[in-house]
Amino acid sequence: MHPDTVFLTPKNILHNDIAAELGAIVVGRNTGHLWEQADLPFYLARNGRPPLFSPANTAPLAYRNNYFTLHDLAFYHHPEWNSKAFSTWYNILIPRLVIGCRHLFTVSKTVKDEIVKYYKTPPAKISVTYNGISSVMQSALQRQPKEKIILAVGTFNKRKNHQNLVQAYLSSGLTKEYQLVIIGDKNRVFADTGIDESSLTNTNIKIYDRLTSGELINMYAKAEMVVSLSLYEGFGIPVLEGLYAGCKVVCSDIPVYHELYDGHATFCNPNDIRNITTTLEQVAHSNIAPGNIDTLLNKCNYGHSAQLILDTIKGTPKKK
Repeated sequence: MHPDTVFLTPKNILHNDIAAELGAIVVGRNTGHLWEQADLPFYLARNGRPPLFSPANTAPLAYRNNYFTLHDLAFYHHPEWNSKAFSTWYNILIPRLVIGCRHLFTVSKTVKDEIVKYYKTPPAKISVTYNGISSVMQSALQRQPKEKIILAVGTFNKRKNHQNLVQAYLSSGLTKEYQLVIIGDKNRVFADTGIDESSLTNTNIKIYDRLTSGELINMYAKAEMVVSLSLYEGFGIPVLEGLYAGCKVVCSDIPVYHELYDGHATFCNPNDIRNITTTLEQVAHSNIAPGNIDTLLNKCNYGHSAQLILDTIKGTPKKK
């Protein structure tokens, strides 16, 4: 949409094919936060101080021509969900970036309201740029008969609340009829989420470390139900993907899910095992369907969000 965009990257590129497609330029000698906070602003300062858009929560603090996307405030509400170093760094960096940036984007009205409330930010400084369905999923998803699969997608940490889903599933009457499939980082499941390892033996639960994008899309196509019991989210892409794939959806009773998915999902208390169990059983034995999600997909659309970002950056007077 904007061919003059220049992509900058540190040297440790993981996906060389994508970097080549974008014409990404390698700058600096460091990686990680040191690259972002030192090498990147130094390069920009030597090249006319152009507007910088950072799409993943952080940006160089010393650079003034900043635009960035802050996806949620989990680090603020629940610092215990990450390492002490990570939470401390984010709680130092993010408030200063919010104050100093030219403009800020976020992925839901719920998170925008939180930023306004907790960082005393003028609402006009924040634009909502919703997530959407990837072009890969749009082109690759093949409709097929649904199978008795309950699908949960998300990294294994306490925020995603997989442990309560496992307990609710095992205490339900669905264990023989439905398979529970969880896709996440299997290496962290037992240590970080409180799931009892013994509860996973001799059960109809399947955990996948990682799937290719094609395998994941196929799993969405087969699954009858998608479940997201997150305790906090900024958006919840798997819920949108589940609806797009025609799945029944059960999700936690949190503000952002009501903002986005009222009328399309069934809600439950993510901290109440009995309520989760009852909801899973009711949805499994119902004819609930996602309904018409055209309006939702029109709002949650990467193309529209990209256009808003471009229009905002082009229309903001340059700071001296």
